[in-house]
Amino acid sequence: MINNTKTLYDEKVKSLAEKYESQGFRVSIEPKTDELPFELGNYQPDMIAIKDDSGLVIEVKTSLSRMSVDRLQALAEEVSKHPGWRFLLLTLEDIEAKSLPGTSEQFPSWQELTNRFIQAHKLIENDETEPAFLLMWSLFEGALRKRAVDVSIPIERFPVIGLLRHLYSLGELSISQFELAQACFEVWNRLAHGYIENLNLPVVHNFDNLVRELLGKWTVELAISQLSSENLAAFRAWFGEFDAASLDKREELRRNLVTA
Repeated sequence: MINNTKTLYDEKVKSLAEKYESQGFRVSIEPKTDELPFELGNYQPDMIAIKDDSGLVIEVKTSLSRMSVDRLQALAEEVSKHPGWRFLLLTLEDIEAKSLPGTSEQFPSWQELTNRFIQAHKLIENDETEPAFLLMWSLFEGALRKRAVDVSIPIERFPVIGLLRHLYSLGELSISQFELAQACFEVWNRLAHGYIENLNLPVVHNFDNLVRELLGKWTVELAISQLSSENLAAFRAWFGEFDAASLDKREELRRNLVTA
């Protein structure tokens, strides 16, 4: 079993190296510390890929289990301090994607996710619960992956259960949010694979509230992180208005903040 895992790991690294090289990257496998373009302590990545003025520091794992993502988050934050550079964590369990990791992946913007949420919420109001739930899950998963990228948690390619567990363990989700998301995933999984699922309306409404809460929290936190010190006073005024506003008014204020 160990030999088989090692073989799969070697094949993954070799395949990645060939794909990056085919796209014009200069690839170094298991580079020594003094071969890295900047200081990362004693850390030795599995691979670095450099193209023009940008590059990727890549760690390859065989499994999601027993993985210290918090340590890798610190590495991701350090790498991101260098313009054009990004840390990637890849595993044998990653979701399939058309693009090569770190090259052209795109997630919907927070505004686009908010717009999708409004569409899903309207479907719920019209009692179209199944399409509403499927759309809500799609944007929820997109929000989880985008949040991971925004806060330098290198798990955006993980299968959704691994994604949820690591975001929970790192404090991005509360225990109640995590448990609700797990329950909704089980419902989505049955629906997505063709099984008949009688959707429980309280679960749909709770999921709707969860997604609303997380979208609001994460878009606001991102906006705050991008504010200059001169704009903090203006934000405090905005937050005072937001805190006292109705639900519809809050959506308008949130969109204005994100697009400002």
